Amino acid sequence: MSNPIEWLSDNREKAQLFLYFLLILALSLPVAGMITQGYKTADLIRSILRLRLMFDVTLTQVSVAGFGLFIGLLVLMSIDRKKRVQAALLWVGVLVSVVVITSQGLGPGVSGAAASGPWLIAGILAGVGAGGGRKLLNFDTVQTVEFRRASEGVYTLLLLVTGLMFIELHLSYPNPFVVNPGGIALRSIENVSVGINQQNLLRNAAITGAFLFLVNRFIQYDADKDFFIVGPKGSGKSLLLAGAFQEVNERSKTEKNATPLNPSEDLMEMMAEFDRQTSGWMLGATGRGELNTLEFQYVHGSVFPTNIKLSGADYAGEYLERIPDAVSGAIDEEEMDTTLQRLKEGVEDATTLIFIIDCERFVDNESLEIAPYFSILQAADDKNALLVATKADHLAEQFEEQQGLEAHQYFDDFQEYVNQQLRQNQNINGLVTQVGDGTIHPVYYQTKEDEQGNTVPMRDDQGNALTVGFGQLLDKLGRM
Repeated sequence: MSNPIEWLSDNREKAQLFLYFLLILALSLPVAGMITQGYKTADLIRSILRLRLMFDVTLTQVSVAGFGLFIGLLVLMSIDRKKRVQAALLWVGVLVSVVVITSQGLGPGVSGAAASGPWLIAGILAGVGAGGGRKLLNFDTVQTVEFRRASEGVYTLLLLVTGLMFIELHLSYPNPFVVNPGGIALRSIENVSVGINQQNLLRNAAITGAFLFLVNRFIQYDADKDFFIVGPKGSGKSLLLAGAFQEVNERSKTEKNATPLNPSEDLMEMMAEFDRQTSGWMLGATGRGELNTLEFQYVHGSVFPTNIKLSGADYAGEYLERIPDAVSGAIDEEEMDTTLQRLKEGVEDATTLIFIIDCERFVDNESLEIAPYFSILQAADDKNALLVATKADHLAEQFEEQQGLEAHQYFDDFQEYVNQQLRQNQNINGLVTQVGDGTIHPVYYQTKEDEQGNTVPMRDDQGNALTVGFGQLLDKLGRM
């Protein structure tokens, strides 16, 4: 049985969802009560709303239309696959708030609600239109329908109403307007005095701040994370991207309305070549002057989705040592060729760098060529980084011999073994310390020897290369 820490790590989204559900229930009641009290004392806002007298519109109609606008936006959130869970929790909060507000006598009542029905419908239609409801009429699209404006609109309305009612409740001020059927005028104010209502000020400030923070977490549509792969010549940069793309592509087959992966043309050409080479590997070392842009995107998580972009450049190894000077500005842009410029942009634009450690070189006691990693981190102002051990099948053989366990079946134990072995190298240990993550993530292709004695990847019935550690890597990128 897994311990609570492991359970939370494996069920992070479920735990977050449960926590948010409790917070919504806990905060909706006091926030709704504060809004009710604030509205009752809102002299300025009520005066402005009295302009309805100039347009023959009742206060109930204005309120119902505004509520309909919010409902229309929330309906679109409920349709959006990425936000439907958050929308469901907000519906709970809305129902609780309506009950509280109605119990305070601020609702339109049965007769008022019936009379204001057309205003409610108009508000809902306006919300659907403003939130991008036209997308629902596009039956030809194969992409996931997203309503980002609807989410932003929901938060804007909640921020506006909650913030204004908090100010109205705790700020005492003279009303500067006089509103009557004839129009609006400024009142002559002498000895203007502004005060603060201290009653429950800290309490309401805390619940208002917590409520708006919570809603903002819901409305924050996607967190965008950009990972860029860096490694020496022949270290497995391209194979790392190929294995990761294969894993994501297989996952997308089981998802309904999956988000497009948007792979680069170079990546798709590489994958096509890999598929044709059913008996071996598809890539050799990249020649000088060659540049292939390899990238794709995917969405991690269903409750709190994160947009992940994984990219790298298939480049000749000698460029690695030039990256620090390019990033730091020691090399003028006019002196950079296309490859070096692409590497500089990749490092600068990434939220996290992925540094490759070649396990084959480690086992064969060859130079790892990872010294430039330290300079890249310094030049990039200590940007976040993750260490990935490629070709870890070389260590998997040792693991199985020493531990009597198959690495792909006991991956957590194997990862611990890989970290212990690699950190015996002083440069790797220093890099782990500087990166701060503390864990090297191993990945590899399961291999076998063909009739000619060459090491080749094992494949399943569909021709896909059998990989280890790539699924765990993708999940880790989503949690970072």
